[in-house]
Amino acid sequence: MQKTLQSSAKQSGQVGIIVLLVSAVVLVVGLSIANRTIKESQSTLAQEDSARVFSTAESGVQQALGNIFEFETDQNAQLPAEFSFDDANINQVSVTSDRTFEGFVTEDNALEIKIADGQTGIIDVNWSKITCAQGGANLLISHYFLNAGVYNVNYYLVGNCTSYDDQNFIAAQTSSLSPYKFHYGINISSSNNQSAFLRILPLRQGSDINVSSSTALISNAQYTILSLAQMPDGSSAKAIEVKRSIPSAPVFMGFALASGGNLAK
Repeated sequence: MQKTLQSSAKQSGQVGIIVLLVSAVVLVVGLSIANRTIKESQSTLAQEDSARVFSTAESGVQQALGNIFEFETDQNAQLPAEFSFDDANINQVSVTSDRTFEGFVTEDNALEIKIADGQTGIIDVNWSKITCAQGGANLLISHYFLNAGVYNVNYYLVGNCTSYDDQNFIAAQTSSLSPYKFHYGINISSSNNQSAFLRILPLRQGSDINVSSSTALISNAQYTILSLAQMPDGSSAKAIEVKRSIPSAPVFMGFALASGGNLAK
């Protein structure tokens, strides 16, 4: 009888240990699943916050582009340098006018550069980060200006990447601005700086282009938009920077811009 009681007690102890081990394993698994669920929930919330903040910053860019379009098409419109709009997230947008252009221009688009009235000097055009052998582009640069109440235009067909059917190209110099390969300077004098602007068109293929001047000769070359947005608690923040060139007439309207004026080669 005593042996039976001892055996029963021993078996009960073994069962208790097994139950404790199983409980410990279940507890560890449960805590692991709960911890993973919490982390996934936090990650989902963070992704949703990030998406909302990005959407707010993107909305700021769209509003700025709309303001630029209105400013360029309406002579009475003003372009706010900074603005914000009502939103659940904190948002601040700035728009600056740059006197230097840098970007890629496709062959189907013309870049427009506004020249400041009364200023004289050289506008430096640097282009193409690849050589002629690698597919470098030539440029057609059109200089429009008001002369005695009539618009005149001078055309400069510039480049070194010519083929057998290309004629009358002006040779480009080697650019000193890395990584650009070619350079040409447009002389702006008192006789051609009234209500003046340049239109730069890559030929045959698009090209990286940099346009600048050492003086305040360029009144506006492009706009830089910086849109900042963040959650009210600062847990997520986004910044989007966009560069926008000056709105330009379509390429096929290039000659119509000087309709009634004089064309000079």
